[in-house]
Amino acid sequence: MNPKQITPQSLLVELDRSCFLVGVILVSSWFFAAFSYFLSRRTGTDWFSRSGSVMCLVGAASTFRLAGFLQQKLATALKQGFASVEREIELILDPPHRYQLVLYVGYATGIVGTVIWGYGDMLPRLLAK
Repeated sequence: MNPKQITPQSLLVELDRSCFLVGVILVSSWFFAAFSYFLSRRTGTDWFSRSGSVMCLVGAASTFRLAGFLQQKLATALKQGFASVEREIELILDPPHRYQLVLYVGYATGIVGTVIWGYGDMLPRLLAK
């Protein structure tokens, strides 16, 4: 993007677009885990616990990506003079709602993925009884 075209609104649009994309990827990892559970029940093989590793990776990568993206946009806003240091600190302490929501879903995806990765082989057998 050309520095002359950077506006506060364009930075927020980029942040929203990034949050939406990461949210779609996170939701896709949950659907992948559900499909893997179905596949594990159908075939008798252990696909479900493997999907936990994918969820864990997606959750960690998405939270790191979003945090870095927010920091980059805040630095750009500060360099362009759109915000003061006080406003930057406010945004770090209280980021936009969509950003917070996607970040929490990323954390939950990583945690649930870890549990599935560790104990996913037991769940289909326990529910089959």
